[in-house]
Amino acid sequence: MTIPLSHALLFALILPFAGASCAGRMNVPEKMMWSTYPLATFKGAATGFVINRRDSGAPGGKVPVIFTSVHVLETMGKGPLIIGFRILDAAGEARVALLAFIPPKPAGKKKFYVRHPDFDIAAFALHIPAEIAARADVPSCLNENSLSRDGKALHVGEEVSFLGYPDVLPGTDGAFPLLRSGRVASYPLGTAQAQGRFLINSDVYPGDSGAPVFINSTGTRPELVGMIIQRISPKASHFSHFAVAVDADVIRQTLALVQASENHMAPAPPSPSAKPSH
Repeated sequence: MTIPLSHALLFALILPFAGASCAGRMNVPEKMMWSTYPLATFKGAATGFVINRRDSGAPGGKVPVIFTSVHVLETMGKGPLIIGFRILDAAGEARVALLAFIPPKPAGKKKFYVRHPDFDIAAFALHIPAEIAARADVPSCLNENSLSRDGKALHVGEEVSFLGYPDVLPGTDGAFPLLRSGRVASYPLGTAQAQGRFLINSDVYPGDSGAPVFINSTGTRPELVGMIIQRISPKASHFSHFAVAVDADVIRQTLALVQASENHMAPAPPSPSAKPSH
């Protein structure tokens, strides 16, 4: 059964609700886990993460923006996008509520999400009705300030972490993603020559598209440096141990496109970045 978003949230609220606190004693990976969600259509699955965008007119002064890969959203057809949310029960245990997001039908051929013109990354704002937002939240420890401000801060050989839902182990208790890591394998970084991408020497699988990439520092504030968009696989039967990620500037550009779309403005094109070679 598929149900509209507003009804889905009301259904979830039958369970005792409490949101995770980003101000608690969680480390950076744990905060990132609470900011990352499983997504699925009837034809595919992927990973999504939430960045809370400031909006004084929205409940709580923020709007959750969900980021994932374009190719998964394109498989929706007329069906819903299933979002696996976590809520805390009375015992403080994370429980899963599967919400069927059925976007409103926009005029013309306009989609409910925006996509970056050069990369497999899409995003959309999740507007929760005010009467529900007073009791529910979309937990995320990420906001605009969580995006790395300078792609050049990454260096070859530096270790980064990412969170996803690989199809080799799609289910976990509480629908939390799996943490993996690898070293930045490409050079240069954060320049026009890098074309908005970098490589990580780590295994990724179907379901990992949309996984957030971050620096697992000893601090308490997550720093988002990229998003997984694909694995290097010259042939279907060949598997290489490299993942392709877009950098934080591409995520920032996509977030700006969401805001422009929300304001019903013609979005300015992102700052030039050469299109990826094929």
